[in-house]
This record gives sequence, C-alpha cells and structure tokens, in this order.
Amino acid sequence: MSGMKWPVEHVLAGNLKRLREEQKLSEENAARYAGLTTRAYREIEDERHTPSIMVLVRLARALRCSLDDLIPLDEVE
Repeated sequence: MSGMKWPVEHVLAGNLKRLREEQKLSEENAARYAGLTTRAYREIEDERHTPSIMVLVRLARALRCSLDDLIPLDEVE
C-alpha cells in the first residue's frame, strides 16, 4: 500500500474476503473451517465485529495463511 493506514477492521475484512475468494471458498465454508457460524464470519468480513485473537488464529488456519496475511501491521492505524 502507498503508506496509507486503515482501521484494523477494514484491513482484516478486505484480506479475509480476498484470501477466501482466492481459495474459491464460500463464506459458509470459510466459517465452518474456522469453527464459526456463517453469521459470525459475515460480521467480521462486513466490518461489524472485531474478532478475538483466538478467532483470528482459527481464521488464519482455516485460510492457510499467517496472521500477518490477515492484518499486515504496516497497513493499520
């Protein structure tokens, strides 16, 4: 990114959606793999909920990525 900083919820939501779509997963399957309800997953992807660190770890495992892939610290304010 060009040095711009964004709220953590915005960065997380965008990366979740991108990673999920790259893996051709539905929201329902991504949620199931992370042990979440579809509603809970959607609330995170829609920037309506900030997950706990444990949920972030489960999301990273479900999407086979690192926490830094989900929330690159150089992009958040």
